[in-house]
Amino acid sequence: MNEKIIVLSPHGYIRTVDFMGGDISIVRSARVSYNADWRSGQDEGSDEKLIKYLWKNKHTSPFEHVTITFEIQAPIFVFREHHRHRTQSYSEISSRYTELPELFYIPEVSRVGVQSTKNKQGTMIIDDPDLLVKRAGEISELEQHCKKSFELYHKFLASGQPRECARFVLPVNTYSRMFATANLLNWFRFLTLRTAENAQWEIRQYANAMLELIRPIVPVSVQAWEENK
Repeated sequence: MNEKIIVLSPHGYIRTVDFMGGDISIVRSARVSYNADWRSGQDEGSDEKLIKYLWKNKHTSPFEHVTITFEIQAPIFVFREHHRHRTQSYSEISSRYTELPELFYIPEVSRVGVQSTKNKQGTMIIDDPDLLVKRAGEISELEQHCKKSFELYHKFLASGQPRECARFVLPVNTYSRMFATANLLNWFRFLTLRTAENAQWEIRQYANAMLELIRPIVPVSVQAWEENK
């Protein structure tokens, strides 16, 4: 397959590694229930209509017959949210086996804002020049902190500390890398939650990129999902 990649930051990206199936797989698996899978692919209009009917009416098992694997490089805190979707299979780089590269995420100053007063886990963005100046100083402190953390990490490794202990000093905005595999139904469930406006901004960027990588694989199914989220 032609690998496709979307770069999200100086260090973050998501890439399609592999997939099995497409829209035709969904209609074929749906029609086998009445021994008519042979009809699939003969009438694109009929196939499209069936896919949209299935999704709209929550007949979702046929969507499990498409699987997609992504390679994702993202900050650890993004992975911690991603891993809450326990219907996926994950293989992540192990910092017990290998030294982590010195890559860490630094947000844009305008992204930070203040703690939301209406959402215990959310952010409010306020148009306040004084606040932006304050946040700029704090972002600079964050960057220096990350550099110091990696400095200590390398020092511990050089002293012979085991990798599994030296990593204790690294912050959760350190980048990690993983493969994530799921069937299309569970990717849609992931996207429904993680493209929502109340999802954390960073994982929302990855979810939106994932959607654009899924779209050419199953364009009709994506359209059905978008119309009936």
